[in-house]
Amino acid sequence: MKKILLVEDEENIIFAVKRYLENTGYTVLSAPTLSQAKTCLQNDLDLILLDLNLPDGDGFAFLDLVREKSSIPIICLTVRDSDGDIIRGLDSGADDYITKPFKLPVLKARIETVLRRVKKDPEFQSILQSDGVTLDKNLKKVFIDQREEELSLKEFQLLCLFMENPGRTLTRELIIDLVWGLESDFVYDNTLSVNIRRLRHKLGHYQNKIQTVRGIGYRWIEGEMPR
Repeated sequence: MKKILLVEDEENIIFAVKRYLENTGYTVLSAPTLSQAKTCLQNDLDLILLDLNLPDGDGFAFLDLVREKSSIPIICLTVRDSDGDIIRGLDSGADDYITKPFKLPVLKARIETVLRRVKKDPEFQSILQSDGVTLDKNLKKVFIDQREEELSLKEFQLLCLFMENPGRTLTRELIIDLVWGLESDFVYDNTLSVNIRRLRHKLGHYQNKIQTVRGIGYRWIEGEMPR
């Protein structure tokens, strides 16, 4: 049974999230303060739901603390919906960012997406599969509905990055850093847009699996998109 730590000080949210997730098979620990949350880290946790506004401090500090010590998946759950806060959260190592108010089934779906990605351990997985899109990292080949599609090196690297991180919002800055590496300082924002547009075209009827997150970046959508 997966164990989730909910770091949240609003009693109504604690009650609703805890009851819903426990009814769907999760174990939920709750901590209304950062000090209590730090104590809960001694447990064997599978995921953390983190509010950023807490009575005894800022949630970003707790996020940094966890990231220094472990790779436990973290989903920020907060009313702070500015682009700056979202980008800061994702760049600090959060696996997803959900703004309040939210629907419990959507929260559960996001949790499952993050846990599914962790379980796959993509670092050691050579073949990535998402509906009719197959990517072989060793052979550097991509197949769309079993038909090989020729991609440029950057298009291949972009697709690999997206498929390794399904459901996770990747900022434009992070994508450029990871794909262009040492050349990133000389890459214009429009360069990424052009490569995304070309990649979408080559994905054919799967092009909408690359979802634009306005003002932030892109997200790879799991589940077959309508044609």
